[in-house]
Amino acid sequence: MVGKLKNIFNMELTETDMVKSVFGLHYIIKNTLVLTFVFLTFHSNPSYGSLKKNLQANRHYDDGMQLSKASYWKEAAEEFLKAIHYNPKHKLAYANLGVALSQTEKHKEALLAFDESIKLGYDHSLLRYNRGLSFAKLNLIEEAVKEIELSLKMDSRNVKALYNLGLLYLKQNREDDAQRQVNLLYTRNDNLAKELFDSIPSIYKVMSVDNGGSLKGRVSLVGKVPRPRFFPLISSPNIEYCNRISDGKGHRILFDFTVSESLGLKDTVIKLVNIQKGKPFPSKIQKLVMNRCHVPKYVIGIRNGETLLLENTDPIRHEIAAYEITNRGVNQRSHRPVDANTSQVREVFVKQKTKNFLIKCNLHPFLQSHGLIVDNPYYAITDEEGIFSIKDIPPGTYKVIAWHPFIPNEVGTITIEPRKQSTISFEFNGMDARRKLYNDDWKGYRFKPVYDSNENFYGGPRIDDPIEILQVYKELNN
Repeated sequence: MVGKLKNIFNMELTETDMVKSVFGLHYIIKNTLVLTFVFLTFHSNPSYGSLKKNLQANRHYDDGMQLSKASYWKEAAEEFLKAIHYNPKHKLAYANLGVALSQTEKHKEALLAFDESIKLGYDHSLLRYNRGLSFAKLNLIEEAVKEIELSLKMDSRNVKALYNLGLLYLKQNREDDAQRQVNLLYTRNDNLAKELFDSIPSIYKVMSVDNGGSLKGRVSLVGKVPRPRFFPLISSPNIEYCNRISDGKGHRILFDFTVSESLGLKDTVIKLVNIQKGKPFPSKIQKLVMNRCHVPKYVIGIRNGETLLLENTDPIRHEIAAYEITNRGVNQRSHRPVDANTSQVREVFVKQKTKNFLIKCNLHPFLQSHGLIVDNPYYAITDEEGIFSIKDIPPGTYKVIAWHPFIPNEVGTITIEPRKQSTISFEFNGMDARRKLYNDDWKGYRFKPVYDSNENFYGGPRIDDPIEILQVYKELNN
């Protein structure tokens, strides 16, 4: 007769909780099988035998539980064996004996203990999970998968089971199933989701490209150039400093569409798709520099899971948030401050099929950069004249996408011939721009009385830093 459940012992997910090289996978380095053997605290009422034997069995069982909590696994196993000696049908003693034996790497004996507990009528999602881990340690992958899948059917909340099941799928070369585990973990445990994601072999493979061709082209924008966005500096902190880049009238102008006199469109990402092998990605970490409340890189291309260096050269703090943009809307992925004159490493990890994201300061919203997720290193960003070039492309026919954050994509097809240069051009129409002009009070009439005040918000004279870059907006029609 099983009494009331009093406690479930779960180990913290730390580096010491992980067992290295569980499956012998050569490509898994950081990823480990999390041995979260869980023991349950139950007290059973005697229903057979003498009261004295049952009392002795329960005493040894309780002692074993206490030793298990203190991680004295060998001593705990001895106590559970004594409990079984006095009560051979103590199913919880068998279950927790399996846990203790597993922790001492006696996985065959642990499986026997788990099996005996099941025969006696005790079955639980955590028992199945622990049993699956022991199978995995013995390299019985198919049996381990079945046990952990059964565990998740009984209780889908075990995120460590999701993670370890993903690793087992990789052992079976089931990358798609492993990715589904990443998707399940994505909103529940970001760290485990990222670790499992990093374990999945990339579809893109690196190889030498000896006879590669190149692609050159230009992106232009015709029609009316969409207006920039005007951000009243008075609505953000540090107005005195951020005024260094302004129109001299209390506004920071954000030019989403930068068009040259020859109609070249700057800050457009050009990427080739469906290239599964070729040159390596750049080894140097990408960097976003914050200077005068501004990021020079308005757009970037980046892999999902890639590391990004945020460098704040300003004497003020920025609250940098990252947002993934999907068909369902915008989802904030991270939000951490970057203190004055410091750097911070941030991982760009977004949900599968997410195409682009936004990085911006929530204190100074005009400080922002837009990113496009790429699957290979064959991409480029247009310069001030809208020109781009991509080198070392394996010969073949590919789809080419021209992406700008505020206008529908332009798509083309190009054939790359060995050691030859191909060309392609894209033309956007300003009338197709899709953008919400929030913070577009460019006249600033509501803020003028405050901005023209010579007093600081907290009292005393307000002294602005001199304007270093004077922004000028002149409406253009192409």
